[in-house]
Amino acid sequence: MSNQSPLTEAEIRRFVAAWYQALDFHVPIADAYALLSATSLNMQFPDGDIRDFASFKQWYDRVTNLFFDENHYVQQVEISQLEAETATLDIIVGWQASVWEAPAAKSKRVSMDATQRWTIRRSDRNAFGLVIETYNATVEPFKYAPGFARL
Repeated sequence: MSNQSPLTEAEIRRFVAAWYQALDFHVPIADAYALLSATSLNMQFPDGDIRDFASFKQWYDRVTNLFFDENHYVQQVEISQLEAETATLDIIVGWQASVWEAPAAKSKRVSMDATQRWTIRRSDRNAFGLVIETYNATVEPFKYAPGFARL
């Protein structure tokens, strides 16, 4: 893809916002796949690592059936490394969600900030022209809001 223009901060920020919107809306799995690298995926979550679409689907099915009323609030996107077709991002995202685990009488609300590190790459897999290659969801311990549930 060397014939494309260098990455810009504006397109990076649009892509980051699109990723979190997809999570909030529980988009169909094919739409989520389009935002991920098909060949070099490496995602790290507290509940396990994801290296391919099959393991992503297992994680995605679990979280989209567990959490609801989700909202991600991007607080910071710092571009720590920028090259023509790749970038490394340090992201702080606020996340709120409700969770209900049977047989509890009520759901719980989670509210926290997460510090994440991503590597993204140019791609023609989606309208944003970018995909996530690496995604570390726990660069720092989660910062929970007082009075809310914890994972």
